[in-house]
Amino acid sequence: MISQRFNLQLSSKLKVFLVGFSAIILGLLGLTVFSESASAHGYIESPASRAYMCKQGENTNCGAVQYEPQSIEATGNFPTTGPVDGQITGGGIFKELYEQKSDRWKKVTLQTGLNTFTWKLTAAHATENWKYYITKANWNPNKPIGRNDIELLCSFDDKGAKPNPSTSHQCNIPADRTGYQLILGVWDIADTPNAFYQVIDANIVSSGTAQGPTVPANVSSTNKTATSVTLTWTASTAPTGIKNYEVYRNGSLVGTSPTNSYVDQGLTANTAYVYTVRSVDGAGGKSQASPAVTITTSVTGNGNGNGNTNQNGSPRKRMWVERRYNITVLPTKLNGGHKMSFLVKRMYGN
Repeated sequence: MISQRFNLQLSSKLKVFLVGFSAIILGLLGLTVFSESASAHGYIESPASRAYMCKQGENTNCGAVQYEPQSIEATGNFPTTGPVDGQITGGGIFKELYEQKSDRWKKVTLQTGLNTFTWKLTAAHATENWKYYITKANWNPNKPIGRNDIELLCSFDDKGAKPNPSTSHQCNIPADRTGYQLILGVWDIADTPNAFYQVIDANIVSSGTAQGPTVPANVSSTNKTATSVTLTWTASTAPTGIKNYEVYRNGSLVGTSPTNSYVDQGLTANTAYVYTVRSVDGAGGKSQASPAVTITTSVTGNGNGNGNTNQNGSPRKRMWVERRYNITVLPTKLNGGHKMSFLVKRMYGN
């Protein structure tokens, strides 16, 4: 009886040991598989991508991608499938990379014309193709990009071959893409349904000229009403001259102006609006957006609070009217009564 009880206890302990040992082995095997899978990734090293600049510390508040810029992996066959609009720059995985503001990310300077893009691959995958996209000339730099914001720049078909650990391609950036633009690189894998995504924040200048148009400076409001804001700024310069300016309200293009001023109308009273301005040169090149300025419309239709404008922004018509009043003070025990006269001036207007 004692022998049977001992054997049962031993058998129970042995089972626990074997289960624990098996779990450890499976865990180690899982780590090995994960390590092999994770190593088979890559990122754009030159010009440095947004993710790689997070790793370098040039970009901050990047989240986990700063430790693994090579891991922006999602479904391939872009743009038919892949990350949803608004999440393309982070591959649908790294939400910090979805953020899109004109001043959020460090930029690399590129020129229009031929440019070289180099991927650093931690391990080679059989490759279907490489594709590069660039934002359209009228894209909004203060909104996460979607498929309608980009167009194909160039592509390369590897037909299942395994690329070198350092793989480069050359693409031509068109002359009308100056200023802040995004370049999206997609590495489509042949032996899995996935692809790797990398985005580059580029400040593109015209080749053959020292610079594109300069950034509009000192954006401010010279007048505001309950429904309108008048903006002015320091004029930009460019070798090909300035064609016009693009005015953005809360990140969306609201109008253009051939001069360094603009009146934005149809606004809501006592509401804050954020404005930026971009200059466009004679060749179609665009500057980076100006520093943002926040302007709050008036509570009533009195413009800047000086009472000189109506609610619709038109000048108020005013006139002085004089009226004389005669008053007779009746006699009392303290005085014999007297008459007094005084003049009142009052302003009237619409």
